[in-house]
Amino acid sequence: MNRISKFQFTALLLITDLFSLCCCFGGISLGTLWGILAGTAVQYLAAMCFAVQGGALKKWAQVFFLVYAVFSGGALFVSLWRTRSAVYIPYEASHGIWGSLMTAGLIALVCLYASSTGIKSVTRAAVIAAVMALLSLSVDLVSALFNAEWSNVSLPEKRGLLGEILRGFGLSGSLGSMAVWLDSVKGDKSKALTAYFAAKAAAVTAVIVTVLPVVGGIMELTEFPVITAAQLSQPFEAQRIDSLFLVVFSVLAIFSVTLQVMTGAYLFGELLPRFQRWRSFTVIALVIGAAFIINGRELLTVRACAAAAALLIAPVGAKKSAAIGSG
Repeated sequence: MNRISKFQFTALLLITDLFSLCCCFGGISLGTLWGILAGTAVQYLAAMCFAVQGGALKKWAQVFFLVYAVFSGGALFVSLWRTRSAVYIPYEASHGIWGSLMTAGLIALVCLYASSTGIKSVTRAAVIAAVMALLSLSVDLVSALFNAEWSNVSLPEKRGLLGEILRGFGLSGSLGSMAVWLDSVKGDKSKALTAYFAAKAAAVTAVIVTVLPVVGGIMELTEFPVITAAQLSQPFEAQRIDSLFLVVFSVLAIFSVTLQVMTGAYLFGELLPRFQRWRSFTVIALVIGAAFIINGRELLTVRACAAAAALLIAPVGAKKSAAIGSG
């Protein structure tokens, strides 16, 4: 396995979390922020239990995380398809079954190319993508700080803390990849996890603090508050950032699905060493198939339970003999 730095590891995982947050469906409030942050703290503690084992997985655990990667990739495709009503795609046939196939096919080609370059090359590109996304977020945040209605921040909470924690787990699509790729991180793995979860908490806080004052007044009317906030933001007098957001959103979507495909392909190769040639293609086919099967279903609870299972299985399925913090 190629070695990656803790910053590359953080960027790779953070991209999926940002994309999932962009695709967040339904109203959000300050309770959403507290719930996601509480869930992130729980995830961090569970991940540290895995890190002290060394970060390598047993075969039976690899089987679980292969299935989880396929499911997570399918769920990300569904999230992308679901947002087509809110994100402008400049192609008249981008909706319906043919639009879904077109989107899946284009992303599949990118995933095949990325898989052929290896995890190290993808993580280098992920750092650039993450920086671009965070810069875009910063522009939005500054705009919100100066132009928004702060009275909208005190919106009533509907889900309750437990419901928001569950929502936060459901939006955490990178936990499986975290368990798989942690063993490839150079140096102290606990520091890599600390960097990732700290960055995740900061990014979630920035996004929700941006969204609430911008969209709070019309929260009941919008299905995707994060996307709506990006579309309504006008940091410059003569130009909104719709086009910039579309570019960032597309990059996040591609990297998110690519991460799940590469995770599944790597595990496929570990479990079936003789089946190396077609592993990426096989995983992509499974991911797209899973997406069509689960399309149209509300999967937040299922995704949350799967994420919780990943956190529980990772330390149990770790190889006890792996050296802590090996480089």
